[in-house]
Amino acid sequence: MARVEESLYRRLFREFLRQSCINGLHPFLYHSPVRYAKTLWLALLTAIVIYTHIVIVNLTQEYLVQPTEIHIAPDLVHVANSPFPAVGVCTANKISKRLLRIYAVKLFHHQGNSSLQAVALDVDDMADRLLVLAQFYLNPLETERWNASELDRLHWLLFSYHNDSGYSVSDILSGLSPDCGELVIKGIVFGAPVNTSQMFLKRPTSTNVCCIFNYQRKSYSRFANKRAEEDAEMKAVPKVVFESNSILNSVQFVLQDTPKEDQTNTFHTNNAFHLTIFPQEDYATIQSTTLGEVLVDHSTIVEIPIQPMFFSSSNGVRAVSPQKRRCYFPEEGRRLLNQSYYSLDECLLVCRIRSMVDHCGCISPPMVGSSIDIAYCMLPDLPCLMRWKSIWYGYSEFSYLQKKDEHLAQRQCEHCLPSCNGVSMGITTNVAPLRRTLNSTGYLNGLLKGLTNERPLAIIKLFFKLRFAQATKSQLVSTWVVLLNRFGGILSLMYGFSIVSYIEIIYYLTGKGFVYIFRSLSVKKPKKRNLSHSLYWNELMPKGVKNLPY
Repeated sequence: MARVEESLYRRLFREFLRQSCINGLHPFLYHSPVRYAKTLWLALLTAIVIYTHIVIVNLTQEYLVQPTEIHIAPDLVHVANSPFPAVGVCTANKISKRLLRIYAVKLFHHQGNSSLQAVALDVDDMADRLLVLAQFYLNPLETERWNASELDRLHWLLFSYHNDSGYSVSDILSGLSPDCGELVIKGIVFGAPVNTSQMFLKRPTSTNVCCIFNYQRKSYSRFANKRAEEDAEMKAVPKVVFESNSILNSVQFVLQDTPKEDQTNTFHTNNAFHLTIFPQEDYATIQSTTLGEVLVDHSTIVEIPIQPMFFSSSNGVRAVSPQKRRCYFPEEGRRLLNQSYYSLDECLLVCRIRSMVDHCGCISPPMVGSSIDIAYCMLPDLPCLMRWKSIWYGYSEFSYLQKKDEHLAQRQCEHCLPSCNGVSMGITTNVAPLRRTLNSTGYLNGLLKGLTNERPLAIIKLFFKLRFAQATKSQLVSTWVVLLNRFGGILSLMYGFSIVSYIEIIYYLTGKGFVYIFRSLSVKKPKKRNLSHSLYWNELMPKGVKNLPY
């Protein structure tokens, strides 16, 4: 019986080798005079099969991670269709000493007229204590200045001074910073002189209160009347049409540093001007890249060519999930943040805000952005913000807090993705020294006419680099069908394999194999004769005579 079953399996295998469409199987049917020829051929086929299926597994894994291929179709668009970015100009002097002293005098007099516990001994002491407000910018290298009890006394003094209705750290810092007319003293926009006090809006940012040109973001002040005032101020700014790409007909500004006697000892690493270039509606900080931040030294001329690039995505890309196509369409981003505006920097800002709220229950006022429905941190919350800052920037000094709130400390904002449609800006800088005037009356002509070098100057020139900008469109050109074509090409190239071959193998292993096995089991087994009985009775019986009963 074993020999019968073995012959059936061998017959099944030989039939598969004879009828299969897979290349390389027929040589196993024929006799070869070369010793071990079939063994070597089997080893070669096995290696090819293993290699091709490794390639297929790798392609499948890549498809699961990134199932699409994006085809970039280049085109050219005139730069007049591109919005000119907003430009924020900041000085290293975060707080004006003159304005700080005026505010300190008012607070010191209010302290004397109130029943609150004394905060400062004199006006100078009060001004020094008010410098703690600059710590709300959360500079990663700055340390705490005062303990919790001293911060609490200053908090209640400010609360009482503002008629017990609460105070806004952001508005106080804005009022203590140098005015835009003192920082940006002259300007020309496409050949026409402008009033820089009107063109630049003083707005708090994450690092400083800056003077921002071409800003289109609504106010984020804590108080409704202040928001209405700043929004009206923004609407009153003259609209400028940006079309030129010539350095001779560009946007030019003259920056002048604050005098030394007006500078306070707030934390800064150098005294250079800080430029931030970003989209008009974004919060005035760079979260995703440092390409939009420029340090401008004193006595320099800085030319900043701006090259926009338009990008869009076809509707076919929408079928792929945002996590795999690595971008959000406008409605997806707005739904993610639950607000009317989305950008990568905006998402990172909101993520940063949520992390801050998770740790301290409030948000540092300069980081509020346009979110006005969350709690604002005040002076008693500053120690917690300092601890949060250490975690956010990756410090290890507060390991006990990291272990306690590890899921909060390790927030990486993975859900924040770029936009699928929009305009990106690329900038470069060309720096040249500014010639000092030897004339006591100052410069004689040009944008610097009438200015002297008594206070450090710098010139900024911004313009579109080229008349035309590149426009790209992302289209879906690869799906699972393309992946299937790749599989077929690889298998056909290697050994003529196809999907039918898989079906054929399954057929021989299941359907036809089952038939062979069933037939082998259903063959009637020959009955064993009782030799003694047959020899004794049957063989002696004459032919044709029936067996008689015993």
